[in-house]
Amino acid sequence: MALIVMMLHVVAHAMMRHFFDAPIYGTNELVAYWYLPAVALLGIPAAQLRNEQITVSLLVDRMKPMSALIFKVFGCVLGSIIALGFAWFGLGEAMEKMEIRATAGVVDIVAWPVYFLVPIVFVLLAILYVIDMVMSIRARAPEVDLVAGTTAEHETEEDSAL
Repeated sequence: MALIVMMLHVVAHAMMRHFFDAPIYGTNELVAYWYLPAVALLGIPAAQLRNEQITVSLLVDRMKPMSALIFKVFGCVLGSIIALGFAWFGLGEAMEKMEIRATAGVVDIVAWPVYFLVPIVFVLLAILYVIDMVMSIRARAPEVDLVAGTTAEHETEEDSAL
């Protein structure tokens, strides 16, 4: 949604600048300080939820399911710790920006609320890692679909030939 709004805003800005010589005030700052952080940060937990992040599973695909599950649990614990670390440091930065009432560049567009996206997104990511880990342990399967709550099926060569 933020991507569509950003696109419409930038197009309207370009049209106003070109046809009426009156660009929309603060477009560059709104894009840089509001739209892009929202698009980039909200995509992180969305990718985790849909299991669409980039993975290199060369080693894990060759393991027995229980060994792969152990690696999955380790990865989820490590991912949660790292995400909570980013959230903690992001919260400190957001609090500092709130105290000084940070604005976007040299214009007076308020920018400090966007900094709170970092801790919110990374706490959400840590929660998703924990949910993924718990569901994997309960299913005794290394890959689960967080949305459907079922184990993910691997496509075999026979399936792809059909």
